[in-house]
Amino acid sequence: MQDKNKRSQYKNKNRSRNRVGKQDRRKITRYKEQKTQHTKGSIKLKLKQIFLPYLGLSILTILLFNAFRWVFDIYLDVLPLNEGYWNFGIPCVLSVLVVSIWMWPRYELLTLKWVKRSSSGYFFITMVLALVVPLVLSQNYLSKSAYEVIEVNNLNDIRHYPKQKYFRVNDFETLKSEQVSYVETQVISGRYFDSTLHIDHYIATPFIAAENIWLGSSYHTSYDNREDQSIKDSQYAAFINDSRHQYEAEDFADIRYFNKLRSSNNKSAYLHTISTANRQSNLPPLILNPETGVIANSLDRDFLWGLGSFIIGIGVCLLLILAADIDDEEKKDTRKRIPIKKQKHVKKRAPVSDLSKSLAALFRSNKKQPATLVLMLTCIGAFVLNIFMGMDIINPLSRQIGKVDGLTTDALQAGKYWRVVTSLFVHAGIMYLAMSRGMLFAVGSILENVLGPIRFTIAFFICGIFSNALGVFYYDMDLAGAWGAIFGLFGIAMMLITYKIFNKKYREIYGAIVAVIMIIFLSSMFVAFINTLSYLAYYLLTLCFGVVFGMVMVMTQKQSLLRNARRQNL
Repeated sequence: MQDKNKRSQYKNKNRSRNRVGKQDRRKITRYKEQKTQHTKGSIKLKLKQIFLPYLGLSILTILLFNAFRWVFDIYLDVLPLNEGYWNFGIPCVLSVLVVSIWMWPRYELLTLKWVKRSSSGYFFITMVLALVVPLVLSQNYLSKSAYEVIEVNNLNDIRHYPKQKYFRVNDFETLKSEQVSYVETQVISGRYFDSTLHIDHYIATPFIAAENIWLGSSYHTSYDNREDQSIKDSQYAAFINDSRHQYEAEDFADIRYFNKLRSSNNKSAYLHTISTANRQSNLPPLILNPETGVIANSLDRDFLWGLGSFIIGIGVCLLLILAADIDDEEKKDTRKRIPIKKQKHVKKRAPVSDLSKSLAALFRSNKKQPATLVLMLTCIGAFVLNIFMGMDIINPLSRQIGKVDGLTTDALQAGKYWRVVTSLFVHAGIMYLAMSRGMLFAVGSILENVLGPIRFTIAFFICGIFSNALGVFYYDMDLAGAWGAIFGLFGIAMMLITYKIFNKKYREIYGAIVAVIMIIFLSSMFVAFINTLSYLAYYLLTLCFGVVFGMVMVMTQKQSLLRNARRQNL
C-alpha cells in the first residue's frame, strides 16, 4: 500500500510539473509572440510616421526647389542672385528649415538607447545632412544641364543669347597687349591668433573684333599673415610673377567652349578689373571663362554623385530610425491619434507650431521698446538690400562693403561723410548680423525702458558715430556694423547698474547678462572674431566712451531715469 501511495504521489508530482512546465512554455511563447508583434508594430509605426514622411518631404523639397530655380533664375531670369546663394547658401538654409519645422514633431518620438540625454540632435543633424548634400549637388547639375552649348561664328553673336551660358566659338583671338589686371587680398582669421592672407589675381583680356567681350583668367594663393612684412612682400611679388607667366603660357587651342559668367563674386571682381581699362562702350561687358573639359562627362558625374549621396543619406536615416525606440507614452498617444497631423500636442512641451506664436509674442512684447525693434528691423532690411546689391552673404570683401555705403578712409576723403551713419546698418556677413542683433536686443530690451525711445536712439547714434570716427581716424579701419554703438550702450548700462537706477533684482539679472555677453565677446578673440590687439583696444575704448556718456547721463538726469525705472518696475 505504501508503495502504491508513493507511486501515485510521484505521478501526481510529475503531472503537476508537466502542467507547470506547459504553462511556463505557453507564457514564454505568448511573450515571444507579443514581443514579435510589438517589434513589428513599432517598426511599422516608425516607417509610417517618420521615415516615409521624411523620404517624401526630401524628394518634394529637391524637386520644388529645382523647379523654382529653373523658372525664376534660368528661364525668366528675374532673380539675379549670386550663384553661391543658389548653389550652397539657400539649400543649406532650406534644409534646416524643412527638417526643423516639419520633421521635429516626428523624430521627437524617438530615443536612442546609447544616448543618455535627448536624441533629437542626432536625428536633426543626420536628416539635415542627408537632405542638404544631394540638394547642393542637384544645383550643380541643374546649373549645367539647363543650358545648351551654343555654337556661334563670332563672339558678338553671343549677345543674341542672353539666357544661355555655354558657347563654342569657331574663330576668336585675344588682344593680350591691352590686358588689365586686379589683385584682391583678404585676411581670414582663425583660432589662437591664426591669420591667413588670401590673394586673388584677376586678368581680363579683350577679344579682337568683339564689342566689350573679355576673356577672364584668375589665380589664387594664400600665405600666413603673421609673417614679417618683407617676407609677405616677397611672396606677393613671386605669386604675381608666377601667375603672369602661367597666363602667358596658356594655350587657347585647347579651349572646347566658353562659360559666360553670371552673377557671382568672380564676375564682380572681373567687372571691377574691366572698369580700370580705358575702353568705352555702350554695351555691358561680357566675361568668358575658358573650359577645356567635356560638359557631358561632368553632367554624368554630377548626376551619379547627387543620386548616390541621396541614397546613402536616406539609408543612414533609415538605419538610425530603425535603431531607435519609441517612448511608451508617446506611442500610446500616437496610436490614439494617427496620423500625427491630427495631434494637437505630440509632447507635453510646446510643438513647433508655437514658433510663430513665440515670434508674434516677441514683437508684441517689444511694443514697449519701439526703438530697439525699429533698429533691428532696419539692420535686417539693409542687409537683405545689400545682398541684392552684390554683397556676399557669408564673407563680403572690403570692396563690396564700400559699394553698399560701408565706412572707409577713401570714402571720407571723397566727401561721403554720411557713411559715418549709414555704415551702422551695413554688416559684413550674416554671422556678424546675427551676433550684433542678439547683443542689441539684450541691451535694448531693458535699457530703452529706462532711457525712453528718444534718448535710447540718440545714445545709439552718438556711440556709433564716435566709434566710427575713432576707427577711421585713429586706427585706419574699414568699418561696417553697429558693434561700436552696441558697446557704447553696454557702457551706459554698466553705469545705470553702478548708480542703482534698477532695483536689486534687475541689477543682478541685467548685470549678469552684460557680464556674460562681455565675457563671450572678449573671449571670441580666440575663435576668429577679433584677432589683433588693435581691434580689442578699439572696442574697449568705445566701451569706455559709453561708460563716460552713461555717467554724464546719470548725473544730469538721474531723477528722470529713476522715475522711468520705477514706472516699469525695473
